[in-house]
Amino acid sequence: MKNEFFKFSSRRILFSTVMASALLAGSPQAVFAEVNEVQTAMQTGTVKGQVVDANGEPVIGASVLVKGTTNGTITDFDGNFTLNDASKGTLVISYIGYKTQEVAVNGKSVIKIILKEDTEVLDEVVVVGYGTQKKATLTGAVASVGGDILESRPVSNTAIGLQGQVPGLTITRNSARPGNEDMKIQIRGASSINKVEPLIIIDGVPAISNTEFSSLNPSDIENVSVLKDASAAIYGARAAGGVILVTTKKGKKGEKIKVNYNGMITANTPANMIPLANMRTWANAMVDATYQDYVKSDGNGGEVITQRYWNGQWWFSTLEENGKNAPFNAGYAVNGKEAYWLIDKMAENQDFDWTASDGVLHHFADNNWLDLIYGTTLSTQHNLSVQGSSERARWMASMGYANDRSIITAVRDGAKKYTARLNVDFDLTNWLVLTTNMSYSNRYVEAPRDGVDGNNSGMYDCPAGPAYTPSGEYYDYYVSGRSPLAAMQAGGVANQEFETFRYSNTLKATLSKDFDVTGSWAFAKNNNVQTETKLTYYAGYWDGSNKNTINQQKDTYVKERIQRTFYENYLLQLNYHHTFAEVHNVAAMIGANAERNTYKNVTAQRKGLLYDGLYDLNTGSSEAVNQTITGGSNQNGYVSYIGRVNYDFAGKYLFEMLGRRDGTSKFHPDYRWSNFGTGSIGWRISEEKFLKENALWLNNLKLRASYGVTGGAVSSLGNYDYLATMNTTGTYYFNSGLASTAYLGSMTDYSRSWEKLHNLNIGVDFSLLDNRLSGSFDWYKKTNNSMLVALTYPDVLGATAPATNDAKLRVKGWEAALSWNDRKGDVEYWVTASLADAKSMVTEYSGTDVWQAGLVKVREGYPLNSLFVYKTDGYFKSYEEVDAYYQQYANCTGGNALGLVPQSNEKLHLRPGDRKKVLILDPNNDTTKGKGNTGSGDVYYYGDTDPHFMFGVNAGAKWKNFDFSMFIQGVGQRYLIRGLSDSNGGMNMCAFYRNYNNILDTQLDTWTWDNQDAEYARLSLENNKNNWNVNNNDASIQNAWYARMKNITVGYTLPKSLLNKWNIEKIRVYFSGDNVCEITGVKDGYDPEKSAASRTSLPFNRSWTLGLDVTF
Repeated sequence: MKNEFFKFSSRRILFSTVMASALLAGSPQAVFAEVNEVQTAMQTGTVKGQVVDANGEPVIGASVLVKGTTNGTITDFDGNFTLNDASKGTLVISYIGYKTQEVAVNGKSVIKIILKEDTEVLDEVVVVGYGTQKKATLTGAVASVGGDILESRPVSNTAIGLQGQVPGLTITRNSARPGNEDMKIQIRGASSINKVEPLIIIDGVPAISNTEFSSLNPSDIENVSVLKDASAAIYGARAAGGVILVTTKKGKKGEKIKVNYNGMITANTPANMIPLANMRTWANAMVDATYQDYVKSDGNGGEVITQRYWNGQWWFSTLEENGKNAPFNAGYAVNGKEAYWLIDKMAENQDFDWTASDGVLHHFADNNWLDLIYGTTLSTQHNLSVQGSSERARWMASMGYANDRSIITAVRDGAKKYTARLNVDFDLTNWLVLTTNMSYSNRYVEAPRDGVDGNNSGMYDCPAGPAYTPSGEYYDYYVSGRSPLAAMQAGGVANQEFETFRYSNTLKATLSKDFDVTGSWAFAKNNNVQTETKLTYYAGYWDGSNKNTINQQKDTYVKERIQRTFYENYLLQLNYHHTFAEVHNVAAMIGANAERNTYKNVTAQRKGLLYDGLYDLNTGSSEAVNQTITGGSNQNGYVSYIGRVNYDFAGKYLFEMLGRRDGTSKFHPDYRWSNFGTGSIGWRISEEKFLKENALWLNNLKLRASYGVTGGAVSSLGNYDYLATMNTTGTYYFNSGLASTAYLGSMTDYSRSWEKLHNLNIGVDFSLLDNRLSGSFDWYKKTNNSMLVALTYPDVLGATAPATNDAKLRVKGWEAALSWNDRKGDVEYWVTASLADAKSMVTEYSGTDVWQAGLVKVREGYPLNSLFVYKTDGYFKSYEEVDAYYQQYANCTGGNALGLVPQSNEKLHLRPGDRKKVLILDPNNDTTKGKGNTGSGDVYYYGDTDPHFMFGVNAGAKWKNFDFSMFIQGVGQRYLIRGLSDSNGGMNMCAFYRNYNNILDTQLDTWTWDNQDAEYARLSLENNKNNWNVNNNDASIQNAWYARMKNITVGYTLPKSLLNKWNIEKIRVYFSGDNVCEITGVKDGYDPEKSAASRTSLPFNRSWTLGLDVTF
């Protein structure tokens, strides 16, 4: 019939007419972006069109831009748009939740475009142990951070760049000194009372140390995945602390050669400088403290001076009103009214001279040591990379250089880092691929031996001593060789060089569409060289009449320590994946892994350096007594068998099971093997028909749960601890002479093995509103039932007891993350927020159960790092209240209450203005209560010092060629205790600890009769009194919560139309600030990120960076 129809010419004409009319009537024609067929109209240069989704609904607010120009617009409420001067260009259409599409206009004027939904959020691939998985079907708690996030921050330390980016990943540092940050990395809180850190895997090979991780060039990183739950069990015995997987960049198939340069210069300035008082403030406070120490009750509610002299406190000796000289450092009786001439002169805050009775000329001048030591420094970074592809190969090569400085200006303190990397994938055949990765890093840390981070208390001395004499020498203001600058600049160095070379070869054979097999061999070499010198230096009197030698020649030395590590890794892995009946998706993996570590170290030292300026081992004394040399070497190994099975039904019902069997040479042959594994399930509720048809706003909703066991290989264990050792150092008399002895030095326990961590995780992932809003929530519980702990035995045992698996720890916590991505007109913006918390509990502890005041790291029934403190009830308000307090505790065992009892030394009496401790009276005169000493039952549990309610907020926006981003990170609760010294919590909260210390401006709110609601107790020069008022009291605890603007960046990318003339793909300039500002609950001026440090620790810095990013 059809052939018959076309036989007649009139019918052919009719048919042609109808079809042509239909085509014309049906225009404009709906097309997908990749289809360029549109209706042609008069080419006036103006293009009109409509943007709709797959259901034909208009897309409101979609961006329509002529490619390579700034000529653009947005769609209206009906999805319509109009663009002038666009008929010869290519339109770029984008909207959140849909794929960005391009349409070549080719002179056409009316276009209707259907945007395709962007499923990349669900199709995103996440790196997991020994492979990758789709994020949509992932059942474990795995977080991922893109390399662009790390590159956006002007930091050269990868660990610092990750801070606050992943819920549950806690990264803290106690110092801002490059190379000496003292980084601590934890995933979901502590996993053990022992040192169990996250396992860090770089391109499939474990890192030798955290230093190697920190030394990675952030510009080389493609992605970082964090395995937080039992999914880490694929790494078995070393996964108790979680796993961090780092994937570096590679070339991509079909990619043209691309060259990128990124350079930046950074100005570092002090952030929270300790607020030291000036000379006048210090002098007035000293007068007040001395008065407080020498008063007592007059019996009528008032006070009288008990002694009329200064009791020899350093240079606090005074002159009589007639100006008579007094010897320096000696007590001096004064006449009826106190003529504190020296202190009065200091209070004037002017320079002056004073000659002591011993003839030594002293010069006094207001001086803030911190201003002389810290200031503004410059750091630089340069990164160059090339990547591309050919028909058979893909490659990425990079080089990096970073010169990081701390804020110390008095001496060179910082780190230089050199990095190089080459990653190549080569197709040997169409089924066989060879991957070769090579990398090199060298981090050289320069630092003074003395004067930083706790080694230079002189910088907090009385602010009345200048740094230099008129002749330019270091001034010995303390007349005993005390000079903070001299110690830092001339006392020697403590330098370190970390050098690492990594190499790996991987062959992947694709045997069929379902099977592939991978074999790899990798090694890493690490050299760590430490060089330390202690040198002689001098500090002189003001008039140059004498010099004190600091560090005598016999005490000087050069010490070198060389540590070498060689690591080998062998892996064979078989992968299978197949889909049955279009809905049953199965994947499986089995493999075997072997590792070996070889370690060697040598330490040599020579004392008595013979020549100034020549500091090498051969320049020291050749006498045997001045030479030491030690060293050692060892090996350990691991063998592992791994496996994993994944199944999902239509991407809806998810199941995973994985396991690992590990063996190590560190344990006895009968106990060195152990099994670890995980089972997890998931349900993508959003794939159910009832939701898919009725909840169109819901893109993804997935419930998941996992339970499994991971292991902890405690680094403190030796390689051969399962073998008992014998000591041969003793002698005894035998047959009228000395005979050597051998005795048991340490015991062992053959049965001890891995610590095992049981992980339970329940979570939910969701995304909605075209994937603009997404988030996740996880609740977890970790239980370590086999922590290694040294048991306590009687001393008569005669040997060191071994560590056994006899302690238990439980950690519970939760994590939440939420993100929003959207576009309004030309503005694209996003916000991501996270919040997490974890709480530990020692449920069983067979070791020494410590009960004491202050910070207790481990105690059964309490969290790790617990604070036990005395309860205080304000201040004593009267002498009658003090007398009643002494009477109340007079008969208690140890009723001296930390030594403060009525005695002949009136300075040690409690007085109004001292803290009132609430001690416990027991009717049975219990010797553990009412004592007031550090081992009593008078203390109570206050909280723990671990950070809680950790949060991070990332936000950013793009408008045309401008971009903006900001990152806020903080902690909602973190209790810190201040004390007299580092052993009492650090920071030296007391104003006059060791008498000559300076006072902080933040400590001036002290008790007086006119200020009885003060923050701090009355001032005193007596350490026993200060110990009572400060150490281990609940009033000395601060909640160091903070919210810090970690980074803010503004950038501008030059227009394409300009760059095309120069054959440049991209030029972006940006300005960035790090640690810009903060709000905090810390009251005394210290940086809130410091977990525990002394008052001599380096302040954190603010950084201001100008950067340039160019791509050819």
